[in-house]
Amino acid sequence: MRIKGLDNLRVFGISLVVIYHIFKEFLPAGFLGVNIMFVLSGFLVSFHLLNEVYKTDDIDLRSYYKKRYRRIYPGVLFMVFVVSLMAIFVNRDYTVHYFDQVLAALSFTSNYYEILTGGSYESQFISHLFLHTWFLAIEVHFYLLWPLLIKFIYKKSEKAANVKKTFSNRFFAISLILYLITFALTIILTGLGKNISFIYFADFTRLSSFFLGAIVACFVKRFGFRKIPYKTVSAIAFFLITILAFFLSYEMKITYILGFFITDLATVMIILAAYSDENARDPLAVKKISPYTYSIYLMHWPVYVITSSLMNKPSALVLTIIITAVLVMINHHIFEPLFRGEEIGYLSFKKNPADISRIITLVAVIIISFVTSISLTLASDDMVSLEKQIWLSSINQDIGKIKKDKEKLDKFIIENDNPNEIITEEAITTTILADSVLLGNREYIEETIDGTYVDAEGSRLLEKSPEIIEEIDDEGNLGDIVAIALGTNAVEDPEESLEKIVKDLPKGKKLIFISCYDSRYDQPHRVSQAMKKVSEKYKFITYMPWEELAMDHPEFYYGTDGVHFYGNIEAYDAYNDLLQKAILEASKKEGK
Repeated sequence: MRIKGLDNLRVFGISLVVIYHIFKEFLPAGFLGVNIMFVLSGFLVSFHLLNEVYKTDDIDLRSYYKKRYRRIYPGVLFMVFVVSLMAIFVNRDYTVHYFDQVLAALSFTSNYYEILTGGSYESQFISHLFLHTWFLAIEVHFYLLWPLLIKFIYKKSEKAANVKKTFSNRFFAISLILYLITFALTIILTGLGKNISFIYFADFTRLSSFFLGAIVACFVKRFGFRKIPYKTVSAIAFFLITILAFFLSYEMKITYILGFFITDLATVMIILAAYSDENARDPLAVKKISPYTYSIYLMHWPVYVITSSLMNKPSALVLTIIITAVLVMINHHIFEPLFRGEEIGYLSFKKNPADISRIITLVAVIIISFVTSISLTLASDDMVSLEKQIWLSSINQDIGKIKKDKEKLDKFIIENDNPNEIITEEAITTTILADSVLLGNREYIEETIDGTYVDAEGSRLLEKSPEIIEEIDDEGNLGDIVAIALGTNAVEDPEESLEKIVKDLPKGKKLIFISCYDSRYDQPHRVSQAMKKVSEKYKFITYMPWEELAMDHPEFYYGTDGVHFYGNIEAYDAYNDLLQKAILEASKKEGK
């Protein structure tokens, strides 16, 4: 039974995801489209399996797994083959641990690979070429386990007086329990502030959408219900999900607690409306696109990552559309049929290759994919160049701190041995608290601006500032001026975090708030806005407008990840000029 109206849902969900991948700043929660696909998959798989159980009193697992394999695996293999060839021409940063990425994609374990490597669409310096296959990994895990559970439930129900009713009740109850457990786990982990990457990628949290889809499948098989107007309900649901996609984001806790739930519920309403309304229809354009959605999802991400690494975004977007369209057609009309032993071709061109030709082609694709992926891995470093720079800068900072402590100890010894020769330091001292952004030019700042000390650390949160200030002050190393160059990793409300910094700042000290530039998000950055607002309230705070200057000079970030400006001397000089002006301005103000 084909339910009309669900193609709309499929195309809408994939569209949200594709837009999010390319325009995160425009649609920051477009990943909610994944929830749509998960609920839909849970419904369709359960619906067809329940049909089979009711008709045959069993599930043909061999036939089921064969269909799933023939549907899913060819596209993944073709993607790996094509991307491996394209990756030859990109920066070797994109092929760090490339063979591991290939294995994760082909084994459908990408979600756990991303959890273990700290990956996400938001936080990585260099995006993994197969990052998007985490979605497939969870789909496949559900496809593998769900029929086994259904078969087990049915076998345990065979001794009941009314087998089908008992089975249906148990299936509904177990699906509901699993949904409540997994969704409760999502809420608990989010509330505890646990790793967002785990919540986003893990089966334990994301399977809740599948279980909800399964509940709906059981409901429509068991109960009759009144017609729900498809056009009205789908329009409202699509509008609601779109609004959520615009106003929620990856970092917001409410996304995982309320955003996921509302999206899942809206998807359920569309499914129920499509099932109950015989007038539900999919537009012709949607019908044409729907069969290609799987291939579109597979191809668009690695193609965009590769093209955007080679050219500006507008050019990359145009080329991505063209290359993706070509690859989608080749995969859908040639490679997948070839893999399945079907007739290949498109429109008037039709061909049925001999079995030996199919085997030779597939073996060649597999060999080329593995040889290329291994070669790319061997030709790449073990660490992305930016990560390596951060690591080296962190080591140099630790060495610098040791030297600073030694100088302080030497001064203490001299003063103790020569009480009449007290060493005095008249210069204004500045302590700069920063994240990985300043690890690159830390030494440049300290060498060119007297009295500055940069304390930087990768992934440092803005919220950690008060305790870091207290720790440095207890060591006796806190400067007269404290500059806050944090914000790209802020999690909580930035204005509240900044006010806490102001409150906990030792008496007599002065503050500089340095606005943060991050091209991944809307500009001006929310932390920069909060910095400007808070600095206007206190006379001992100086605002340094780095983001404003960087927005006027995009060349500072050419060839970077849009956050760090390592190695760009022009950017270093511009930053230092602004910093010197801010320090001079702050030095003329009264302390707290």
